[in-house]
Amino acid sequence: MERWQRLDHASQRQYREGDMSGYRATRSAMGEMAKSLERDPQLESILANRKRELGIRMDFDAGMSVGKQLTLNYGLGRGRGLGL
Repeated sequence: MERWQRLDHASQRQYREGDMSGYRATRSAMGEMAKSLERDPQLESILANRKRELGIRMDFDAGMSVGKQLTLNYGLGRGRGLGL
């Protein structure tokens, strides 16, 4: 949780400062964290109750995994980077 929040703040700062290389690297790390949740059902379950702290909108599909919600909410999926 703390690492995610640090990465989120860092990516926002990097974007504001125009550090696009750092921004992309930080967002990539966030994407990898989100993907790893799909392989850890126990952590996924714990984080499901902390969606607001993770910045997940509460109107997202309740049946969707937290990892998938993070990926969509933060635009960390492949499709966004490929312009799809």
